[in-house]
Amino acid sequence: MSAVVTVLKIALCLILLITGGVIVHRVILSRRIPVSLCLFLVLPVGQLLMLHSFSFTGWSTYWLLGLLLSVVAGILFLFYAVSQEKKTIAMEELRIIKHRMELEKTHYASVEQRREELEKIRGDFNRKLETVAGLVHSGEDGTARETISTLAERISRTKENVYCNIPIVNAVLTQKAVMCTAAGIELDVDLNMPDTLAVEAIHLCSIFGNILDNAIAACQKLKGAEHLVIHLSSIMDGDYLFIKTTNPSSKPSYTHAPGHGYGQQIVSKLARQYDGSFQSHYRNGVFTAVVSLVVATDS
Repeated sequence: MSAVVTVLKIALCLILLITGGVIVHRVILSRRIPVSLCLFLVLPVGQLLMLHSFSFTGWSTYWLLGLLLSVVAGILFLFYAVSQEKKTIAMEELRIIKHRMELEKTHYASVEQRREELEKIRGDFNRKLETVAGLVHSGEDGTARETISTLAERISRTKENVYCNIPIVNAVLTQKAVMCTAAGIELDVDLNMPDTLAVEAIHLCSIFGNILDNAIAACQKLKGAEHLVIHLSSIMDGDYLFIKTTNPSSKPSYTHAPGHGYGQQIVSKLARQYDGSFQSHYRNGVFTAVVSLVVATDS
């Protein structure tokens, strides 16, 4: 029995020496004490004390200290495991948010490309309209009028609504307006923004896109509700740009299914990037979201 205890003592001493060496090495490299590694010293020290207590015939202080350290080590390892799990979850959420932001960046880049292509199409149509208009003077009135009507209709279908003087924002809001119309939702927009802002267009699009997506999703959950209206507004106050949405909603849930609920986190992250904030509240069946950004205008 004594030989086994001796072997175990030697093994624990080796573990302590190795762990201590690693800690010293980390301290030298990083100039700080690695607390997480120090936790691994508690358990072998407690076990070593308990083994040493076997040298005594009765109860001893070594046995009590060893037991106490073992219990403390177990508690510390439990908290360490929980903290690591929380860290893993947070990192996974961050990865999902970054991935979604990259997808949004690609999406809004394609929206901008489509908007530019539509501008070219409208330009070509306008030139054709001038050509067709000349047919009127040639006496081919019926054919000319029919062609003009067809071209005008096609142009109107490609036209974006003008909500503000920032083209890419107009493109995004036009897309969301189409989604609202398809879902039977009225989109009321009142934007007061300068022509230029010291904020990246993709970030502005992401903010508008996410808060409107959340509002649309909330309205769609109200089965059988009538006259659903989403109000979107913005205003400049000093160096601050305030963007606000109000929409009918059921009481929001703060637990989300996997892959959902990251829109508000993205908006919060972008708001903090521009020294602003994202706030929301629910009252009497209405959900309100307000984004504030510090954006110095170029004009």
